[in-house]
Amino acid sequence: MESVSVATLKSNLSRYLAVVKKGKELIITSHRHPIARLSPLEKTAGDLKIIPAKKPVSALKKVKGIKLSFDPVEFLLEDRRRR
Repeated sequence: MESVSVATLKSNLSRYLAVVKKGKELIITSHRHPIARLSPLEKTAGDLKIIPAKKPVSALKKVKGIKLSFDPVEFLLEDRRRR
């Protein structure tokens, strides 16, 4: 497993993505401390199965909105003016 610093990864991203695409795993480090793991996806888009809906979209319930006692846009504008 190869490790690479954040700065090096940023400057050579395409190269390291190609390495990951080939199946290798990378450990990303920051100040010599591991912070993340970059690994290839286990499934590709071709492996995913699309499950058809059991009910038509028209069968979904409509969501009713809520009524507010104030205008949220005006509230945000007043708050921003105070800052």
